[in-house]
Amino acid sequence: MPKYKLNYKATAYALCFLFSIITVALAWQARNFEINASADTLLVDDNKQFILTQLADQRYGSEEFILIAYQPKTDSVFDEETLNTVSDIGKEISTIARVKKVNSIVNVPIFSAAEAFSTDIQNLTWEEQKFPKNQLLLSLKNHPLYEDLLINKEQTALSLQVIFNSEPELVELNNQIINIKKNLLTRELNEKERSQLNTLRDKRTLANKKLETKRINEIEEIRTILKPYQGSGEFYLGGNNLLTYELIKIIQNDLLLFGSAIFALVIFILAYLFRRTSWVLLPIVCCASSVIITVGLLTALAFKVTVISANVFALQIILSLAMIIHLIVHYQELVTNHQDWSHKKLVLQTIKQKIRPCFYAGLTTTIGFGSLIFSGVQPVISFGWMMVVAMMVSFLVSLVFFPALLLAFFNKQSYVAQHKGIELGMSWCAKTVNQKPKRLVVGSLLLTAIGLGGCLLLTAENSFLNYFDESTDVRKELTFIDQQFGGSTPLDVLYTIPESEIKTDLVISAAAVQTVTSIQNMLAEQKAIGSITSLADFTKIAQVVNGKPLTEYELTLLYKSLSPDLQKDLFGAYFSEKDNQARISVRVQDSTEGLNRAELLTTIHKNLAELGIQKEEYKLTSLFILYEDILSRLVDSQILTLAIVYSAMAITLMIIFSSIKVALIALVPNFITTAIIMGVMGIFAIPLDLMTITIAAVAMGISMDDTIHYVHRYLSELKNTDNKENTDLVLKTNVSVGYALMYTTTIIVVGFGSLIFSNFVPSMLFGLLTSIAMVVALITDITILPVMLKKYLRKS
Repeated sequence: MPKYKLNYKATAYALCFLFSIITVALAWQARNFEINASADTLLVDDNKQFILTQLADQRYGSEEFILIAYQPKTDSVFDEETLNTVSDIGKEISTIARVKKVNSIVNVPIFSAAEAFSTDIQNLTWEEQKFPKNQLLLSLKNHPLYEDLLINKEQTALSLQVIFNSEPELVELNNQIINIKKNLLTRELNEKERSQLNTLRDKRTLANKKLETKRINEIEEIRTILKPYQGSGEFYLGGNNLLTYELIKIIQNDLLLFGSAIFALVIFILAYLFRRTSWVLLPIVCCASSVIITVGLLTALAFKVTVISANVFALQIILSLAMIIHLIVHYQELVTNHQDWSHKKLVLQTIKQKIRPCFYAGLTTTIGFGSLIFSGVQPVISFGWMMVVAMMVSFLVSLVFFPALLLAFFNKQSYVAQHKGIELGMSWCAKTVNQKPKRLVVGSLLLTAIGLGGCLLLTAENSFLNYFDESTDVRKELTFIDQQFGGSTPLDVLYTIPESEIKTDLVISAAAVQTVTSIQNMLAEQKAIGSITSLADFTKIAQVVNGKPLTEYELTLLYKSLSPDLQKDLFGAYFSEKDNQARISVRVQDSTEGLNRAELLTTIHKNLAELGIQKEEYKLTSLFILYEDILSRLVDSQILTLAIVYSAMAITLMIIFSSIKVALIALVPNFITTAIIMGVMGIFAIPLDLMTITIAAVAMGISMDDTIHYVHRYLSELKNTDNKENTDLVLKTNVSVGYALMYTTTIIVVGFGSLIFSNFVPSMLFGLLTSIAMVVALITDITILPVMLKKYLRKS
């Protein structure tokens, strides 16, 4: 039987066709790729704080709203012209389909004008009564309900609270989900419950998708309505909806702007480095294919991009390119050394000789990103999984699609661009390694010590406001509302009234109201606490109207005389008769200088204990608690992910090189890089946040690529040389693989460096720190790494 001979050209065409079909098919799937900036993306599914917050929102009917702050140019906010403007804006916004009502000082009851605190207060509004300026000024000064919500303390700005109707279908789905998830507070879910939960979540995802589109349109409608009034003053928008809207805009902008910028920079750098159209076109086609396939796969796997994972595709472009550059440089080296070889042989030998180091490099990068899966922080976990998928795609495209394209559609690429500067630099590094190894060791130890010292200064304290550049409109809007309207981050104290304070013939006893008042007064003493609202505020209003506080019996009588709707509007947000629970609604001023969330919570717990309130009698919930819970996990998560990544890398390197000694040597430059980059963060007071926590693992994963390529080439040169002193091995390695190291580092640094122009501060820091990490990694790979290889490895 004749021996079968593989037709490489036909195989290359077949592989190109296969990848083209896969790319087109997944490009169609990628049309449904979604951006998600909701609070759910910040938390793992079984987070107990999130479940408690959802239960509280369900119980107290938390309403969705946007706050529009208005700072008029007139001398007084109570001028008739200003109040008419507020009234007109409110009426226009009320016409938006999903808007339930728009509260402002012109249409809410002015309680002080009432003869008694009773149910007949709905017509006591400025729009109905046209109260004079002085009466409004006195009535709204230190108002327990309206100050910091509808008017600021200085009475220089007003606001409109735009409250939206809930979507009945979504409310029902959320209630069903919460009713199942609340079991997680006491036990694990059974299979039936998990199945029901997954079904409900799928339905909620579809409902949320429709609602998100409506929310975006509503914000744009509101901005359109405000536009004609901008000459009369300044407008500032705030609220969770706006934050989500702005984050989505930032993600879209970063994906488009920086994705395009990186592609443009890559084209320019490739053209400069290789001076051949083919070496520009091929990598670009492969990178584009990688991104399209990855987006399609992530869509099929129901992943959504968040502010944390928005850089996935920029990362993939750069990492795919890094792998391809190693192949191109090696192809060119073979061309230089074997000019008589055919194009087919050059391609096959390039893949044969580079597949192992490329596979190992890809594996270690995947491990680096995979370590993020164990972080315990939902967006970081998702980012880890997305990068694992992206790396697998990049590996296949780089080592299968790229050589197939090169073999099928291109001829022998004999031109090799010379860059004397790189060659001189690599030669100088080799000379320094050979002549001054002790200085390099001492310098590395000193920098590592400084880095480790800086690590001790790392913190995880951060502010939502700090996520946006100071020059952006969203930062200005959020800061204004945070400072002028009582804070931007909600915190709820849920006080369960003990048996000793319950009277069966009363809705709520005087003792319970007194305890709520004591809690509220205690909270008001804390530096960062802004607006506080509770049931106690209604007794304060009654005191203004009646001249004395309501007795517990009068409060009960008033409560029972209200219609169910009015009960819900006035008391429902602060008191649950069924659960005998009172809610104290607090807003924390996120812009408070020196705010330390952990310390604030510790103080609150301590002061509640001093008031005689037992731990089982209260719960703290809402966004402030959720965010602090995330921040508290970050330092532990950083330690855990680093421990996992170093352990996994050590094992992988031992398997790759079949030597514990080589594995430990390969870890050294990456340990130095990690120490320096974390030290920089500590020394320059850059806090750990949801993006900077990924820096160490990302830097470790990427920089390990260059380390593996360097060690692999050094060992190859060591194996093939007769010189047992190894004096020229560093030079040989530097002037061969050193080119690829320099090229890839340049592209990575320039690519990620472009992120410093992002308006989203975590993205900017991510780009800056990753660029610094890659420069440090390159320096350690061509200095301390060869020093150790030369010292501890000898040809046997």
